[in-house]
Amino acid sequence: MLDHHIQRSIVTKLKSASALSFTELKDPELDNKLFTYHLKATIREKFVEKTSDGLYRLTSSGEKLWRRMSETPEKISLRAFSVLYLVVYHAENGWLLYRRKTHPLKDKVGFMHAIPDSTAGVTDRASNELTKKTSLSGTFSVIGSGFFRTTANGVVDGFVNFTILLCEDSGGLLSPEDDSADYFWSQQINSADENLLPNMPILLEAISGGNYPFFIDEVVGN
Repeated sequence: MLDHHIQRSIVTKLKSASALSFTELKDPELDNKLFTYHLKATIREKFVEKTSDGLYRLTSSGEKLWRRMSETPEKISLRAFSVLYLVVYHAENGWLLYRRKTHPLKDKVGFMHAIPDSTAGVTDRASNELTKKTSLSGTFSVIGSGFFRTTANGVVDGFVNFTILLCEDSGGLLSPEDDSADYFWSQQINSADENLLPNMPILLEAISGGNYPFFIDEVVGN
């Protein structure tokens, strides 16, 4: 689940080599600053790692991602990608939202997310991601799960198996440290707002119902 063609090209290049240096990995026509931004994005999402000798290589998650990237839409529709949605609510500040800085869905607003990690439980992974991306602290509990299938021109181009977690005890000062998104508090979320990510109205309806845990199985359009 990568946002940009440069990020996808990084994964593709690393698939054909055990490890590459920055110079070997970068297209010579790309600006260093631009390439570094997208390389850091693949590292942040744990698809790429930097070795002790300064080379870059795919992680096991990166290997799995490459296999999905190389599959046809028909195969993608048969197997879901796992993601955690992190819902943070503060009694005074409201809802913690993020606005995407990169394509696809640039400038769209939604709840922050994380990729599950085999080395940690989902609640710990959520807490760690919250602190890493926003400098806030908090504990999470699972409130729901389900599937989202995204379509474009009537064809399934994304299939996500999600777990949604809620935090209502966040503390600290919001100080975002994420190159790919802006984070902000919002007292209210208008489910009809055209700037929301496509899955947000469905998530908001389920959360506001308060019937936990819930299960969602829906199709949404890009």
